Amino acid sequence: MITILIVTLLVLLTVAVVILFAMLGELSAQVSAAPVTGEGRPESIQPLPDAKLGAKVIELPKGLARPPGVLLVLSTTCGACQELAPQARGFFASAGVELVGIVVSCASAESGRDFVTQFGLADVPSYVDVSGQFSTAALGVGMSPAAVALSAEGIIRSAVVFSSFNALSSWIGSLDEVPAPADGASIMPSRDPVR
Repeated sequence: MITILIVTLLVLLTVAVVILFAMLGELSAQVSAAPVTGEGRPESIQPLPDAKLGAKVIELPKGLARPPGVLLVLSTTCGACQELAPQARGFFASAGVELVGIVVSCASAESGRDFVTQFGLADVPSYVDVSGQFSTAALGVGMSPAAVALSAEGIIRSAVVFSSFNALSSWIGSLDEVPAPADGASIMPSRDPVR
């Protein structure tokens, strides 16, 4: 009986390893087919599946500008965010779209403020989002770097995760083609802005 159990477990383990290698091969093929950024990462942009498209953000946290425009969500623990943060101001100055601000998701207010200072974002509208409460609750954004397009009324029109500002440019160019979802939900951020 024990021998049959051991043989069955070995067969299952072998099948699992074969499937794992097949998945890694498929991932490798997809990554190698994507254009590469100057930093060696594949250049990509993907819709955020959990974004609250069509929801209205009733009140943005203190420190952010008024919509319409794009809201960036960066994280203090994200390597890509650290590479992109110093380029944000220059990118939006030339992108032809307003920057509503940068939401910095972080573990503590101090680490968020340090991120803003370290990457030269002090003069950019920003909000330090401790534990990602605003970005996840109000926007449905749990990944970074991410960009969220807001209409003049504060409605979330589109949201993506991106790997480079070059990739983000194509998304910004398509924003005029994206109709704002009209589900009418309203989202009010927590009343605990940290700055």
